[in-house]
Amino acid sequence: MRKYVALLGLGLLTASSCSGPWPAEMAEQPSVQPLMAPRPAPEGSVPVGGVEHLDAREDDQGLTSPLVHDPATVERGKVLFSIHCAVCHADDGHGNGRLSKVFPPAPDLRYRSICDRTDGFIYGTITAGGRAMPSLREGLTSNDRWALVALVREIQHAGCVGNPATPAPASGGGDR
Repeated sequence: MRKYVALLGLGLLTASSCSGPWPAEMAEQPSVQPLMAPRPAPEGSVPVGGVEHLDAREDDQGLTSPLVHDPATVERGKVLFSIHCAVCHADDGHGNGRLSKVFPPAPDLRYRSICDRTDGFIYGTITAGGRAMPSLREGLTSNDRWALVALVREIQHAGCVGNPATPAPASGGGDR
C-alpha cells in the first residue's frame, strides 16, 4: 500500500510541476494553417531555379537578361508565348486574344507604355503578374521568362504604338 501512495504522490508532484498544457495536442502546435501562406524555406536553402525574391513586378526593374538576344532565344519565347500568353495577348501580341470575349482585353505589347519599360520590369510582370495578369513564376524557369522578354522586344521591334485613345472631352456648340 505504501508503494502505491508513494507513486501517487510522485505522480501528483510531477503533474503539478508542468507549466503548460499536458499532454500537448497536435492542434496546439505552431504551424502554418491551410491558405495562410506558403511554408517558409529552411534557413540557407537555395531554390532549384536559383535565388529569386520577387514579390512585385517593380522589384526587378534594374535586372538585365542573362540570355543572348538571338534567334534561338526568340524562337523559344515564341513557343512559350503560344502556350502561356497568346490566349490573352493574341498570337501576334497585339492584344484581344481569345479570352477578351469574357475578360477585359490584354494590352497590345507594342503600346508605348510597355515599350518604355525596362527588361527587368517586363520580366517582373511575367514573374509576379500585373493588374489582371496572373503570375507565371510557377511552371516557367527564369530563362523561360527571359526568353519571353526577348520575344516581347522582338514584337516591339516593328515599332511602338500610342496607348489607346481616351475619349475627347465634349465641346459645347459643335455639330452633331
